Amino acid sequence: MKSPEVSFGIMADCQYADKDDFRGRIAGSDITFRNCYRKSPEKLRQAIEEFNQRELDFIFHLGDFSDEKLSDADELNAITAMSKVAVKHALGNHEFWIPGTNPDDVIEKYGMPDKYYSFVANNNRFVVLDTNELGPLEHPVGSIERKIGYETVESYRRAGRIQAYEWNGGLSDRQMDWLDDELTDAQRRDQKAFLFSHHPVFPPHVLNALNDKEIMELIDSYDNVKAYINGHQHGGNFGRRNGVPYVTIEGMLSEETNAFAVANVYDDKLTIEGHGRVPSRVLHYE
Repeated sequence: MKSPEVSFGIMADCQYADKDDFRGRIAGSDITFRNCYRKSPEKLRQAIEEFNQRELDFIFHLGDFSDEKLSDADELNAITAMSKVAVKHALGNHEFWIPGTNPDDVIEKYGMPDKYYSFVANNNRFVVLDTNELGPLEHPVGSIERKIGYETVESYRRAGRIQAYEWNGGLSDRQMDWLDDELTDAQRRDQKAFLFSHHPVFPPHVLNALNDKEIMELIDSYDNVKAYINGHQHGGNFGRRNGVPYVTIEGMLSEETNAFAVANVYDDKLTIEGHGRVPSRVLHYE
């Protein structure tokens, strides 16, 4: 069997906090959950130990690293510092759960190059999105941007979008233009493109990004997008749209069992080797 072009680890929603387990129901659905906050550091440690046994190029954590306090990420950063390869982050809604959290502070804490960014590995383009821009949470309390964010959620609610909640953000027009440019450039360079974010966009769900439809329509216009991978929906999800697999990685925080994966990029497929609650998949490109 051929060696993979790129190999990487995937985790989502570590969401650590020093507080008791919590059972609840996702608003707008009958989906229940159990969040095991204090178990997250040990689960993260187990994932890093497994990743260190592999020949990986990098690792993704797809948002909600800590639950509320940004300072809780210090304990997690001490664990990821043991990784043999870089751990790359996407911003989640819980990064901004406490009003007034500054995006620049989060970026510095996580060692991110920016709120959204891309990089190339072995002629494959990896694009990391910030799906918090469209809603209110990322913006300062009292700012016009936060006011517009709440108004945007309300406008989607009036339009009948089932995901019209403040914890579901989306891509701004500016970021959509940036993504368009990234995919155009990747296509021109004959690069496969893989997209990563915190919020899902497909299949339809109450936890999807607010402007999921518009994001998917942009993706539909490119034939070099080979997968969209995200977190946020702790129970996981999967669907295909116009040949593109949309993979929601199960949240590390939820339940007793861990959740992480190793992905391998080949010239004809993407494989996901699931651990714990994450299922394994072989995703052939269409």
